[in-house]
Amino acid sequence: MAIILTDADVRRATDARGALNALDQAYRDDHAGNTAITERVNLRFERGWLRLMAAALPSVGVVGYKAFHLVGSAVRFQVNLFDITTGEFLAAVDGNHLTVLRTASTACLAAAKLAPTARKVGIIGSGAEARMQAIVISQLLDLDRVVVHSPRRERREQFARDLSERLGVDIEPVADGRTAAENADLILVATNTGGTGPAFYADWIPETVHLSSTGSTLPEERELDSEVWRVPDLVVVDRMQALEESGDAITAIRAGTLDASRVTTLAELCGRPADASRPRRTLFKSVGSPLQDVAVAAYAYRSAQERGLGTALADFPSVKGSVPVLVGGRK
Repeated sequence: MAIILTDADVRRATDARGALNALDQAYRDDHAGNTAITERVNLRFERGWLRLMAAALPSVGVVGYKAFHLVGSAVRFQVNLFDITTGEFLAAVDGNHLTVLRTASTACLAAAKLAPTARKVGIIGSGAEARMQAIVISQLLDLDRVVVHSPRRERREQFARDLSERLGVDIEPVADGRTAAENADLILVATNTGGTGPAFYADWIPETVHLSSTGSTLPEERELDSEVWRVPDLVVVDRMQALEESGDAITAIRAGTLDASRVTTLAELCGRPADASRPRRTLFKSVGSPLQDVAVAAYAYRSAQERGLGTALADFPSVKGSVPVLVGGRK
């Protein structure tokens, strides 16, 4: 019987460690060729847009898709999961907290692989994404210092107050991004700049650092200055389509600052043996992917089942009575 998982259910069923494990396995599967992922479908209309993205993960027995839309000023997310063997509908999962958790966990998975000894973290941003990244990275690395910048003083100071005690590390709010980045060996950029960016510049980058950027998921959005892409020795993207979908990457390609020979994927990073030596400067750019959504939603579903969470939904959807035509077959 299928279940509906509300945002509250998802929050109770999930944690950072579970999401990280689900993502690491999904990217290893992807590297081994054991997944199927669609391109994202973006439909624009007068009052907003709708985005659809699907993935199949045989190792966890699910196929599913995420529907993500904005109408007016309201954004809603939902992930639908099906049994990959029987086609049975398993769950409709609210994607609000799920999306924040999967975005943060994906960025921190990359950070833990590219900067496993990082102790000093600079954060640009103070919203839900930035907060979650601070929470997740504190569980992966032994942090000495966190510095946060956000344009609004009250926001960055609230961020520091809320998370310092919770994470057990001093968090210093600062008035400019350059100061937040100074002397950091890990920088997490998670902003909602939209059309007002960039929010991070090349001359802020320290000599040795891993830089992560999870904003600018649409062509018109900017989070990184185009010169930033010239600096890293290695660029890792969650999917190669990021170079076509992110305004940051599009602008960098036009400016000639992005060298495609230095770009690899997170699947490659997770699936191959770890290098003995790491580049001095690395960049991770994420626009999100259906692999992330379905992997973390499947984890949330299994965890919710174990905890008895969710609302049952019987006999939905119905099964078509006639025999379906095989894909690629003849009628």
